[in-house]
Amino acid sequence: MHSHSGGTAYEMLVGEAIEFAKRAKDAGVDVSLHSLPEGQHNFILGARRVPEVNQAIEEIGGWLRSKLGLAALAAA
Repeated sequence: MHSHSGGTAYEMLVGEAIEFAKRAKDAGVDVSLHSLPEGQHNFILGARRVPEVNQAIEEIGGWLRSKLGLAALAAA
């Protein structure tokens, strides 16, 4: 499981994201949780406009390609 979350005090779901990742890890799930300190809940809406969001999307895509056996594919 790969997850990104906003990491500021203004992100209302950051605690839930951390708890979810902890429980998944405790259950044996391969967990990768990343926090975007300047992010907020809907940070993904900044795609193509905010460099940090673009980087997060690249990381998510790379993780997904690796899990699907498509790691050799270049990012679009």
